[in-house]
Amino acid sequence: MKSLLFFLACLVSMSISAQERIDASFPFQSDPAKKFSIYLPSGYDAFTPNAMMVGFHPFNTNRWDAEAWCDTLVDFAEFNQLILVCPDGGVDGAVDDPIDTAFTSALLDSMYLWYNIDPNKVYAMGFSVGGKVTYSYGLSNTDRLRGFIPIGAAINGTDGVNDVLQFSQGRPFYLVHGELDSPASRFFPMHASLTGYSAFVEDTLMPGIGHTIDFPNRNAILSRAYQWVDSVNTANPPSGIFQPVTSESIIVYPNPATSEIMFDLPNESDFTTSVYNVSGELVFLLENQNQIDISALPVGHYLISIRQDKRHFVQQFTRQE
Repeated sequence: MKSLLFFLACLVSMSISAQERIDASFPFQSDPAKKFSIYLPSGYDAFTPNAMMVGFHPFNTNRWDAEAWCDTLVDFAEFNQLILVCPDGGVDGAVDDPIDTAFTSALLDSMYLWYNIDPNKVYAMGFSVGGKVTYSYGLSNTDRLRGFIPIGAAINGTDGVNDVLQFSQGRPFYLVHGELDSPASRFFPMHASLTGYSAFVEDTLMPGIGHTIDFPNRNAILSRAYQWVDSVNTANPPSGIFQPVTSESIIVYPNPATSEIMFDLPNESDFTTSVYNVSGELVFLLENQNQIDISALPVGHYLISIRQDKRHFVQQFTRQE
C-alpha cells in the first residue's frame, strides 16, 4: 500500500506542478525520442476533470511540427480553457504513418496518467493533412474522441475513411473550409457522407479563402466550432465511450515482482498493454500479451494500462530485486 500511495503521489505532484507549456519526447517503437507538445490553460485544475483537444499538425516539414502547431493553437486553447496535446509526425512530417497513429494512442493514454482528463470531453482537430487525420484517426478511435473539427482537410472525396465512416453516426463534426480550397473534392463529399451516416454536421465555408490556417478571425471561428461540438456532445452523449476505470478492476501478480508480471482479463478479445514509469514515460507497448518480462526494468514503481473492448484497466506494480 505504501508503494501505491507513493506512486499516486508522484502522479498528483506532476499534475499540480505542470508548466503551462511542455515540449518533450519519449522512446516509442523505432523512434528513440518521439516528440509531442502540451499546453495547459491557466484554469487547469488537477483535482477537476478537464476538457482536452488533440491537435494534428499539417504536412510541411519546413514549417509544421508538434511545437509549431501547439504555438498556432495556444490562444484558442487558452480562450476555451482546453488542455491541448499535439503529437509530432516525425522527420517525414506525416501524422498518419502507423508509428504516428500508435504513438497518438500511447500519448493519449499517458495524458490520463499525467493530468486529470475528462474522458467525456476529449476532441480532435487538425489542418490540411492533419484535418484528414482528424477524420481517419478520429473515426477509427470513436471510443477515445467525442467530436471533431477538420480544418481545410486535404482529403480526396472520402478516400482513406470509407471503411470507418459508419462510426460517424451520432458524432458531432464541425467542418471549417475555404471556398477556394477545392471544396468539390475536399469538403462537399465528406459533408454529404457524414450527413448520410446520421452524424451531427455543422460548417463554416469561408468565402475568398484558400488552403491556409491563417484565415481572418481564426480563433473566433475555431472557438465557435469547438463550442458547437462540445454542446452537441453534451446533449447527445454516445454510448460505449472510453472510460478509465479504477485500479481495483484488474489484478497484477506477483506484485512486487522481480522478473515477470501477469494479469487476467474478462474475455479473450484483443488488447493493448502499455507500461509507464513514474515520469510518465512509456517503457512497453505490447499487443495481446498478459505475461510481461520486466527483468530489464530498473527497480521502482510502474503503472500498467490495458485497453480491451473499449474498456481501460489500470494498476500499479513494483519491480524489485
